[in-house]
Amino acid sequence: MNSLLIMGLYILLLIFLIFIGLPLFACFAITCFGMIYSFGLRTDFTIPAIFVNLNSFTLMAIPFFVISGGLMAESGMSKMIVNFINSIIGKIKGGLGFVLIVSCGFFGAITGSSGAAISAIGTAILPEMDQYGYPRNYSTALLACSGLLGQLIPPSIPLILFGMITGTSVAACWLSTVIPGIILIIIYGIINYVQCKNNFQIKDIEGFSFGKLLISVKKGGFSLLFPVIVLGGIYSGLFTPTEGGAVGVAYAILVGFIIYRSLNLKKFFSVVKDTISITGCIYFIIMFILIISRIFTLERLPMMLAEAVMRLSSNRVIILLLINIMLLIIGMLMDDISSMLICAPLLFPLFQQLGVTPIQMAAILAINQGTGMLTPPVATNLFMASRVGKVPVASFIRYTMIYLIFGNIPVLLLVTFIPQLSIWLPKIILYR
Repeated sequence: MNSLLIMGLYILLLIFLIFIGLPLFACFAITCFGMIYSFGLRTDFTIPAIFVNLNSFTLMAIPFFVISGGLMAESGMSKMIVNFINSIIGKIKGGLGFVLIVSCGFFGAITGSSGAAISAIGTAILPEMDQYGYPRNYSTALLACSGLLGQLIPPSIPLILFGMITGTSVAACWLSTVIPGIILIIIYGIINYVQCKNNFQIKDIEGFSFGKLLISVKKGGFSLLFPVIVLGGIYSGLFTPTEGGAVGVAYAILVGFIIYRSLNLKKFFSVVKDTISITGCIYFIIMFILIISRIFTLERLPMMLAEAVMRLSSNRVIILLLINIMLLIIGMLMDDISSMLICAPLLFPLFQQLGVTPIQMAAILAINQGTGMLTPPVATNLFMASRVGKVPVASFIRYTMIYLIFGNIPVLLLVTFIPQLSIWLPKIILYR
């Protein structure tokens, strides 16, 4: 049987296994062992790839950021962030909606995870939005969409993996999504204002008060300093992303146990347990993906894919649009980490032929995957927001589509066809 057909069948098998709900590591393990058997590979081909690539200083950043985000969330920091942002912009029509949007972006600067942003910010702000007349299905849809900002605003766990796979600076990958993330915040804010301005059930809240701002800064100042210390240290060159994650853990322990005194040993070990579970799952997936990627390279699948796509059209714009459509479909069927691990090595040669830099590619993949997480059947963010908001997905998906069509898709197109949006910030900060 043709090797290309065999690989295609195994990719379809992988998608099917994920779709039926098998644990992710099991999906990749079955696919990996099947490909090893089908191609008659020996262990001396597969095992060295695992140890060489998993012995990575960059990968150590993942557990550090997961545990620091968990500790800060357990410290009640999400509520403090919401109160601070609310004291500044809450007065405008639909202000609490904009507070939710900005809070998710800010919380993303701590956790690097859209799921963590949805859980922490949703729990803190949805009850308050209910009190001011926001329909629960609308506020839940806004929460689901805004969770993407937790992935675009640095740090970002999927982009750590992208940097490891492609050999690109992780700090540069993180910076590539900052401007797109800010643009998305602005567009979401405009859509939210349009949605709320004629809804008379939504009540106005108290006007700006300098005193309330000072109180929120006093109470949440240490929470607000977290991204300044961690990300500021990384981008100033004081420490690497992995060292920044370790600093974040130390800071979270200091703030949670000594300053806020809201952490205890029970909460601490609960966060550690969750971190071990999450990190172990990610590392297992990476292990199998590394073998699958090596088989892809051995059989020249990335190069064949690049050649096949280039033969479809000589028009660069058409090719990039086709790639984006493919990435959106993959994002609908896989979670962000799985799709990043599959797409990064597979599409890297194709993007290189199209003249797309690795930094721009990182931004394109991140936005595609985040958008896919809002689109059924997998739709991780939709289902997580549904659990937090306690409303069925069917009741709020129409609001989600508005934000996707008028927010995510335009930003994706801008990043795809205006490279400066993703490469300008890394260039002026890291490559001066």
